[in-house]
Amino acid sequence: MSNDNLIYAKSRILDILSELDDFELDNISQWMCSHSYRKDLEEKKCMNISEKYLKDIGNTIKAMVPFEAEMSSENIVPPTIGDQADCNAINTCHIDEFLYDEDEVCELVTNGKFNRHYCLECNSRNTKELILISHSMSRKSLLYMFRVLLPKDLEDKQVLDVGSRLGAVLYGAYYFSNAGSILGVEMNKDCCEIQERIITQYSMDNNRIKVIHSDILKRSDVVQSADVIIINVLDFFVDIEIHKQIWYFFKKYLKKGTYLVCNRSMADTLGYLDMFEEFMNWLSICKPGQLENEIFFDIDEQSELFLYTVN
Repeated sequence: MSNDNLIYAKSRILDILSELDDFELDNISQWMCSHSYRKDLEEKKCMNISEKYLKDIGNTIKAMVPFEAEMSSENIVPPTIGDQADCNAINTCHIDEFLYDEDEVCELVTNGKFNRHYCLECNSRNTKELILISHSMSRKSLLYMFRVLLPKDLEDKQVLDVGSRLGAVLYGAYYFSNAGSILGVEMNKDCCEIQERIITQYSMDNNRIKVIHSDILKRSDVVQSADVIIINVLDFFVDIEIHKQIWYFFKKYLKKGTYLVCNRSMADTLGYLDMFEEFMNWLSICKPGQLENEIFFDIDEQSELFLYTVN
């Protein structure tokens, strides 16, 4: 590091320290003087390396899919109930968070390749901000899920992603955890082919990560053997009755102690389906399994991830 870079680094550190009160400053001083920060620093570097793998995968997938990352063979329909019932073809745009993080979206806007607003009246300034939705989790959310929410040791565990689409959760589990078995179940053949191509192109261990082309309702065997199950919001992909069937199916086949990760609270999801009372004793909310790693995250940004266990 050159002298100029060193001065700049010190200046940035002082900017941060100047915002702390005496108590906070004392704690930071102890953390630095004890050299325990070095362990945290190595962990951070490790996370950055793993995250780069996912960024590279995302860039590869961009060349395989349309800009909105919705396959023509998929049947994606805005929901009629729930917190996304206001979405429609006019006011909503899908920006896949695994493919485009916030910085990349801002760059698209700056370069005139994407607009966050739509016109309510042609040739007027009466515009409204688009509703941006994502059918995938962001890299940061995946990192938070496997490095904070879930237990650290998943070596003998099976991770199952329901509706794996482009495979974001599978790649996150592969690079961010030591999960022994990683399975994705996906109904759309085109999406399965993309996942298979990525697994092959990036030389992932086929004994550890697999994609199953199937309806989850036909794979009770996979659900029964899962130790961790990840379910993104299903509202855009199934109608209300099938959505209910899926939760009755999970209640029947998920074994006791299975971890369930969702990007919306179960109280909201089951409440929208008018079936919360039937399920209220089925799950328990869990504390994060790796609280020591919260230092690496803006917790407020990850507040939409929820962890449960099956009672």
